[in-house]
Amino acid sequence: MPLRLNVRMEIPGKDAREFLYEFDQDVVTLGRDSHNDIQIPLTTVSRQHARIIQENGEYFIEDLRSTHGTLHNHKPLGQGGKKLLRDGDIIAVMHFKIQFQRVSDKPLEFASSEKTEQLARRMVQEVLASMGEATEQPYLRVMNGPDEGKRFELSDAITEVVIGRASECDFVVNDANISRRHAMVRKDWGGITIEDLGSKNGVVINEKRIDGATAMQDRDEIMLGQVRLTFIDPTASLINALDDIPGFEKQETLAADGVAGDGEEGSEEGEEGEDGGDDVEPEPGGGEDLGPGGEVPGEQPPLTALDGEQTAAVTDEKYAVPGSKGDIIVLVVVLVLVLGVVGAVAAYLLL
Repeated sequence: MPLRLNVRMEIPGKDAREFLYEFDQDVVTLGRDSHNDIQIPLTTVSRQHARIIQENGEYFIEDLRSTHGTLHNHKPLGQGGKKLLRDGDIIAVMHFKIQFQRVSDKPLEFASSEKTEQLARRMVQEVLASMGEATEQPYLRVMNGPDEGKRFELSDAITEVVIGRASECDFVVNDANISRRHAMVRKDWGGITIEDLGSKNGVVINEKRIDGATAMQDRDEIMLGQVRLTFIDPTASLINALDDIPGFEKQETLAADGVAGDGEEGSEEGEEGEDGGDDVEPEPGGGEDLGPGGEVPGEQPPLTALDGEQTAAVTDEKYAVPGSKGDIIVLVVVLVLVLGVVGAVAAYLLL
């Protein structure tokens, strides 16, 4: 699938500039040398700094052991680090911010005259149709160590998977810090969970050690000893496409520790939950100016925000359907029905 990279140059003392690149290739390189697909002519940028690679239909950003590092969504990748990419992710290389977006061959478009119900119904039909074409199953991918790149597909026929160092495990990961039977992955109608099997070093998901079976979500990072796995669900981007459609807002579930995950504004709930959103991380620093390479090649006129028109269309007032008002309407309808039944029963008894 083609990808689009919106590159924004933010150098102190200079006007911000934006450049748009589109690629239909498996590897896109970033660095100071002119042979890179995206040249960043700063002396603080390595000659071969980072690359975006496609693997089995998924894209990853990989730091090529650069001197000053690469950021993914405001967090350092680390030298040689690699992360799964999803639409809207931000890659930062010094003063350059790169927004990642896949370009769908069949974009979902809707006429502005459609009613909300019709819009939502057609959205579901198109998403389900797209999901029907995708045969890719969720899987675990090893992100570092001698088994880097190794993957285990969680097919429909699988219900339990043992991960560990022993040869009899379903998913064998070779690392001295991993126990012989380290973790168990279970797949059922409720989703996919992972739990520790009493290992010495435990199971850590997104930097938090788990206690008991824990549900896995797309992009979760699982640490088993010194080995990092990424849980990848290829259908997640299709499901997330529903989030911007009225009536199909994403419903956050409560985490195992009881922290509320709902952080949306405009809530009319009587009780206030804990903040479930992520804080905005500071922008990457650095004060170096342009190097001898000069301006970025392929300069184009400044661009507006990548998803500006789409965001404006989705947030248009005519399509705004606050969830709390919808709940009130449902309650009123249920109350009317209950009163009607009670009235009918009373009238029958009085006859």
